[in-house]
Order: sequence, then C-alpha cells, then structure tokens
Amino acid sequence: MIILNIPKELVDKIKSIPERPGIYQMKDSQGNIIYIGKSKSLSKRVRSYFQTKANFNKIKQMVFNIHDIDFIVTDTHLEAQLLECCLIKKYRPIYNSQFKNDKKYLYLIIEDDNSFNPLSVNLERKNVYSFGPYRSRNILVNLVKLFHKIYPIKKGLYSYEFNYHPLPLSMKKDDFEENKKAIVEILSQGESMEEFLFKIKAKMGEASSLLQFERASYYRDLLSSLKYLYHSNKMDITKDKKILVGERLDDGYKLFYIVDGNLVWKKKFHRIHTKDIEDFLSKAKKFENYYVYNKGEKSALDFKAIINRELRTNSSMLVEYLNKEVDLNLLINFLKTLKTTN
Repeated sequence: MIILNIPKELVDKIKSIPERPGIYQMKDSQGNIIYIGKSKSLSKRVRSYFQTKANFNKIKQMVFNIHDIDFIVTDTHLEAQLLECCLIKKYRPIYNSQFKNDKKYLYLIIEDDNSFNPLSVNLERKNVYSFGPYRSRNILVNLVKLFHKIYPIKKGLYSYEFNYHPLPLSMKKDDFEENKKAIVEILSQGESMEEFLFKIKAKMGEASSLLQFERASYYRDLLSSLKYLYHSNKMDITKDKKILVGERLDDGYKLFYIVDGNLVWKKKFHRIHTKDIEDFLSKAKKFENYYVYNKGEKSALDFKAIINRELRTNSSMLVEYLNKEVDLNLLINFLKTLKTTN
C-alpha cells in the first residue's frame, strides 16, 4: 500500500508498472528527467520509493519532486543495466551520480624520457605506454607519488629489485631505461604485476618485523593502489574475446554477441534450434565487420564493466567463448536447463 500523499494519477501509473526487468525515469513537474534507475522487477523497485520512509535527505527530496514516472520494459536485466547507463549519459539526471563523469576518467602514462616523472596521469592517451582509462583519480595520483620513493626498479634474475628511499633518487639514463622497462612489464603483464605485488608484500612484512612502521605503512599504501590497477585489469574477462551469451526467458530465449566487451548484436527467439544459432552468429559476425563503436573509450568503460559484472555473477546465463569449435546442440540443451530471468 502506498503511504505517501501523492496524486491519484501517479498512484495509478505506479500500479500499472509490471514486475519485469527494465528502467524507470522519474520526472519533475516540468517534465524533466530527475532520476533513472533499473531493476529486475520494475514494480517492486518503483513502489519501494513510496512505501517506506527514506533515511536519506536526497531520496526524500527526490520523491517529493516526482510528478510522473515513465518506464521501459526489457527482456533481461543485462539490457536494463545497459539502457540505464546509456540514458544517464544522455540526460544526466540531477539525482544520478554514476556514469555521468566519464570524461574525467584518466590514463596512467609511462613517459618516454622524463627521469624526474617516469609516470604521469593524463586525461588522454599520450603514447603506446598509456594504460586505462581508470575511474579513480585519487588512486592514480597517489600511485605516481608513491612510486617516486622506490625508483629505480630493475628486473633481477628472479624478481624485481628496488629499495625504499624517503627522499626520491635522481636517475641516470641507464637507470631510467631499466626502470621504464620494468614498469612496462609490471603494468602490461598480469604475471609481472603479481610478481611485483608479492615482492612489495614481502618487503612490507620485513619492514614491520624490524619495527620500521613508516616504511611498512608506505608499502601497504603502494600495495593497495597497485591492487586497484591489478583488479581493474583482471576483472575484464571480455578483453579481445568474442562471446556468445544466452538467457532463458518466460516466453523464449535471448542471445547476445559480445566483442571485446561491446554488445554488437542481440536477438530474441520464441523457440531455438541449431540453425537459429548458426544464423544468429553469421549475421552478428557480418555486422561486426562494419561495427563502429562510437561511444568513445572512456564511455565504453562503463558499458564494459556492466557486461563483465553480469557475465561473472549471473548463474542463469550461458557464456560461450567463441575461440574454439562449439557444439550447438549442447548449447541449446544447456540453455533449456537455465532458470528464467524473470
């Protein structure tokens, strides 16, 4: 039962919202979109704003300003999340905080010839050794400062070699080149990053055992910042991959074709056979050849994060990496065993 004192027409609108995946758009008295959200169950989510007393002033204020609600139903929660992201970027509603500031995402740059600042942070790519984009400016800026105290880093026989210097050292050309080579490896290769993280953790333990608390604290902060980069890179399970994704619906099946984390093609089937998947992949691959990803690299980061998260967490989803021959009959049988998404 809706307990807030709101107009009858808005109550009727809320009652008409189905229990389906999709997005909702809250509008003010002027028709401006003030908030966009998504849900696996639109009806339950929208009603929740009006059935409970919000604990946050921001939510109270938003609910007070809601004069109308529009909604768009989607077949799957994945589509709802992608549509929400797209619409927030387009309309930039006042009460939304996520997805609006992608232009501020940053790159970590390994400088070509700057012994004083071997690493820098920039809004754009500068050279082939530009990594990112990343969302957190604070972590990147702090990481650049922290690195200054262990230069030069060199690749030893078994691990990376470096020492803590309370006052940063100036590097000669040979040291700079070795240092640059080591950083390139660490930031571009997962195994090298893991090796480097292991060495930092060991040095942190050693400093702590010697009661060198300032040094141990430094290594702890460096470890934390580097783990942000490591997990940001490792969580991208779609990088340079072509993936077939399928979900079972109440009234059929939905297939998605994803390339390097970008949704390229999708189609709904009421019934599905091997020929359907063959035709779907054939059309998707043709479209891929003409596919122009025009969102831009920074904007794409948010869409890729949504797709990666859904692929990792949705157990009611078929995920097939198309880097090998696949048995379409097995895929169909597996699709039919999945739980419906709504």
